[in-house]
Amino acid sequence: MKIKPLILDTTYILPLFGIKIIDLVDFKKISNLLWTHGLKGYHLYLPSICLIEVMFKLNGEYRKKNDINILNRYSIALPSIISSKSIELFNPLLNPEANRISISIRHAGHKDVLDCLIGASAAALKGILLSEDIELSKIMKALPETKDFPVWFWKDLVQNEFNK
Repeated sequence: MKIKPLILDTTYILPLFGIKIIDLVDFKKISNLLWTHGLKGYHLYLPSICLIEVMFKLNGEYRKKNDINILNRYSIALPSIISSKSIELFNPLLNPEANRISISIRHAGHKDVLDCLIGASAAALKGILLSEDIELSKIMKALPETKDFPVWFWKDLVQNEFNK
């Protein structure tokens, strides 16, 4: 069986930092499985850019409440990501192919450069992007360098891998 790269978007790590996300089917159960055992047939990657997005979100909460505990959630949760045996960090900023592709995604109209780097990570790793970003998905399907790399939403992952 060929192992496929599966690249996670920031959405799927936000709960680790105490940030609420949209309701996703069986999210807690499945994400616990992914973090502890991985997913058979897939090599899971988390673009390091996602950690920057998490810090921006925590900082946004902090600005509203001025509670240091909000910022402290980053350093509390980070070790579980770094030490995970199931998910590997990938730094698109140090990968020329990911950089080139992220520029194409940005030029095609996606305004969030961090999301461009996350999408480009999937293409550079020749894998599947797991994301809830509809706009990013549309742009990636339209670009020659990313059109052959699928973008799955959480419901696609659940349907393809957990409802067999």
